[in-house]
This record gives sequence, structure tokens and C-alpha cells, in this order.
Amino acid sequence: MSFIISDVLPLSPRVKEFQIRRQDGARLPAWLPGSHIVLRFSAADGRTFENHYSLIGHTGPADAYRIAVQREDQGKGGSATLHDEFAPGSALEVTGPFDMFPLSFPELQPAPRTLLIAGGIGIAPMVSMAHALACRGVPFALHYLARHADHAVLAEEVRAIGGDAVSLHVSAQAGRADLGALIGAYQPGDVVYACGPAGLLQALAAAAADLGWPRHALRFESFGARSHDGDAPLTVELTLSGITVDVPPGTPILDALIAADAFVSWECKRGECGSCYTQVLEGEPLHRDVCLTPAMRTQGMCTCVSWARPGRLVLEL
Repeated sequence: MSFIISDVLPLSPRVKEFQIRRQDGARLPAWLPGSHIVLRFSAADGRTFENHYSLIGHTGPADAYRIAVQREDQGKGGSATLHDEFAPGSALEVTGPFDMFPLSFPELQPAPRTLLIAGGIGIAPMVSMAHALACRGVPFALHYLARHADHAVLAEEVRAIGGDAVSLHVSAQAGRADLGALIGAYQPGDVVYACGPAGLLQALAAAAADLGWPRHALRFESFGARSHDGDAPLTVELTLSGITVDVPPGTPILDALIAADAFVSWECKRGECGSCYTQVLEGEPLHRDVCLTPAMRTQGMCTCVSWARPGRLVLEL
């Protein structure tokens, strides 16, 4: 199905809001809080991209989808292409919406705490969650963590929804946020929804574990590249299938295994669900997921985002 960009709004020097409509003018499918769409588009030099973006605003049927795109100059080029080459009238393909980061409404009374935590552009799915909670009269607290005040895009929109329930923490002024203090001790029914870079979510999971939060009470959506400049090429051996795969830096181990026709399980490909968790028989993983417990990490790894130190990596696959 063909779509066009109907408007582009600058939100900050690095973030633009794109509003997207169907070319035939028909209304768009309804969507749920936390949902995202997938954009497929091409750059002028022929490169093609498939990028995922959270939907912003009120849920339900819509005339236009709103997304916020942060320019990542060190990324694969998709966000820079949208910023530099796409304007009102530009065509692209859209699939979705997909509800991979669902919001649940509390059933207990009085309502337990619902905490929304956004790191940087991770504010995008929190806007729709805040709208939905406010419309149902469900109390919530939204903590927006940004490096600089002018990076806090959509801050006024969420303040208009949540008022005093919304707090902005600017690390350039106040230092790193005390994540343990933000979430406090766990009480039955409490839930945290957090979206941000993997490092933030890993730190949040560690702080929550120290405070007695069960893993099921933490709902995460991550973004950003997981590869590091110092990553070395890997040779991955699969003991059950007898396959050996050479994996260059920047290619997810999971993708290399899929390309080699190995029998693997996966779902999110973002290190959030644990579906690709695999036993490690030899090697030292570099864990970059946001879902495994410390005990699980001693035995295995998420092949979708994690890497390993140079040497043999032997997996029970």
C-alpha cells in the first residue's frame, strides 16, 4: 500500500516529526498504545531501508500517522535519508501498525503504580500510553530522561496530558538519574514501561532487581545499534547442526545463523524477549540484551544483539 508524507515538523536540531497519510486519502487502521509501523524507502543513491518507528498521539482510527525520527549520523543511513531527502509529497511504503509493546490496564483496586520511563527519543511510545491512561483515569508517573533540555522533544505534549505526573530529568544539569529512586520498591501489581537505549534499560533492570522487582513487571522497548567499534570477527560453531559460521562485526549473530539455514528461534530481534536465547558451550559472550537475568547470562546469550570476545564461540544449536 502506498503512502505519502503529508507534513514534516522540526522538533529539535536532530529530531523531525513526519506525518504520513495514504495516497488515496482513506482513513488509516486503528492502533493501540505503544504500537509501531515499519517504513520501507529508498535513498537517492539506491540504498534501501526498513525502519521501525513508534506511533505518537491518540490511538484509534486516524487520518495520519505521526512518527518522530532522530537523525543518527553513525547509524546505517535510514534516519539521515529521511531527514535529508524526504519532504511533504514524498512516497514510501508502510506496514503495520504492530502491537509489540502493549499497554495493560491495572485490574487491582486501588490501582497499583504505572511508571513510564523514556530515555531521549524513547518518549515517542510514551505519548500514546500517557493519552490512553489519562483517558481511562488511571494514575501514572512519567519520567522523561534527556541529556539536554532542548533534546526533550514532545515534552510539552506529555505535560499537557499528565501535568504534575510528568517529570523531566536533564542529565547535563543534574547528572545521571537515580533509577532506583525513580521506581522505588516493588509492590504487587506495579509495572514499569520503559523505552530508550539499551544501556539505560540494562541499568534500569539492574536497579529494579536490587529493589525486588520481578522481571515480568518490567516492559521494555529498546533502540539503537548494539555493535561496537571494537568488535572483532567471530567464528560461531553450532554443535547440534554441525554448522560453522563466520560473522563479521556489525552483522547480528542471529542474522548470520538464519542466512546459514540454522534452526533458530527468534521474535523481536532487539534483545527484549529472550526467544533467541541459546546455551553457550564455549566462549565469552558480551551481553547487550535487556531481558536476561544474571543467572541466564552465565549459561547462554541472546544471539540477536549480543556479541562475544575473540576466540571460539560454540553454541548448543
